[in-house]
Amino acid sequence: MFTVTIDEAMLQKLRAMLEKEDEGTCVRLREYKVGGGCHCKIALGLGMDVPDEEEDEQVRVHDVPFVAEKDFLLKHGKAFSLSFSEDKGVMVTAGE
Repeated sequence: MFTVTIDEAMLQKLRAMLEKEDEGTCVRLREYKVGGGCHCKIALGLGMDVPDEEEDEQVRVHDVPFVAEKDFLLKHGKAFSLSFSEDKGVMVTAGE
């Protein structure tokens, strides 16, 4: 199991986003490639997705369902925090 630390403002934003999605959709923790070529780096982020029972782990935080691939958790750990950046973007931070 993994953990997600999140404040009420972020929970409200995610709840609103999930209301627009199909039933069964979860908030997916994922990694994105930023930049290109030899200057490419990995950033953690969120997406909306349906869980894969065999490949994913799931957790609920105050009624918001989160999902992450088992390989993602092996690579980045099992504790994450979500916050807003200065420009109101979502920041996902890994840490154990």
